[in-house]
Amino acid sequence: MRLEPVDRPPVFYQHLGAAKWVLEHTGLKMRDGFHDPDVFSKICLAAHELYGFDNLMAGWGDLLIEAQAHGARWKFPERDFYPRIEKYLDVSMVDGLTPVDPMSDRYWSIPLKAASEMMSKVGRETPVIGCVDSPMLVACETIGMETLLISALTDPGMVHRLVSIVTESCKAYGEAAERIGMDTIFCDNSSAGIELMSKEQCSDLDHRYLKDLMSSWRRRGIATVLHNDSAGPYLDLQCALLPKGLTFQVKSVDLIRTFDLLRGRICAFVGIDHQELLFRGAPVEIEAEVSRVIDSWGNHPGLVIASGCELPYKTPIENISALKNAAIRFGMNKGSPQN
Repeated sequence: MRLEPVDRPPVFYQHLGAAKWVLEHTGLKMRDGFHDPDVFSKICLAAHELYGFDNLMAGWGDLLIEAQAHGARWKFPERDFYPRIEKYLDVSMVDGLTPVDPMSDRYWSIPLKAASEMMSKVGRETPVIGCVDSPMLVACETIGMETLLISALTDPGMVHRLVSIVTESCKAYGEAAERIGMDTIFCDNSSAGIELMSKEQCSDLDHRYLKDLMSSWRRRGIATVLHNDSAGPYLDLQCALLPKGLTFQVKSVDLIRTFDLLRGRICAFVGIDHQELLFRGAPVEIEAEVSRVIDSWGNHPGLVIASGCELPYKTPIENISALKNAAIRFGMNKGSPQN
């Protein structure tokens, strides 16, 4: 993300994408990974071994691990999959909340402990990326999105207090990440989109706190990759926060305008359509899309090939291979092997 030449565009792995094949390969259970850092680490390392992407991520796509640390209750389904919300925190309890030390929480500490294991095993060769949801997104998952959006109008003080508390907890996450040796955190800020709020609301409720959080991480030498899988993302507002990288769904943006916005400033993590193309498409179609993206970017530093969000559970392995191989083939052949 230093915008310097590399051999080809890296291929970025999110959360626990295409988990089915990883779990079958290892014989491990996702549920156990939420309780045991050794299992969590083994599953992540197996995903890296199986798919060969260029990073590991110390965080999965449940979207609830921070929320449960702040008082929401989750439950694990009968099938081996991500936990679901059981009960949101009642807004009357927000006044009694205090910031959380992730390392003191039964569940939130697991990915951090697993990250430490991964760093010791592969950290010299492969980036291990931290993972948290943005404070606004955590607040939504803590009391419920509908409740938060209504309360933003009827009780804005409560909402600001909640997001402020979560921000302090996420700063503590950065402190733990620094101790472990991680230098990059992937932060899901998909709340920054037209589906949820206006730009004015986003600036007031969301980015006021996210800016403070990112500054805290930056002082610790930790870079932020902001993720936004919104169908109408406010990428201009996110760029103003000066992340090192920005991930977005290619199908949700004007690609040329977006590239002009990012090129030379911020590393573009271009999210190939994961819901249809990578999940249901043919390898040749995936290769064509990756080629289009690389051609559109041109011979400039700062391009990473990614999926639009976490790969669906049963994404075909041949499609995952097509994504990676296309980045290698077209990235090295077409003169845009820069990052």
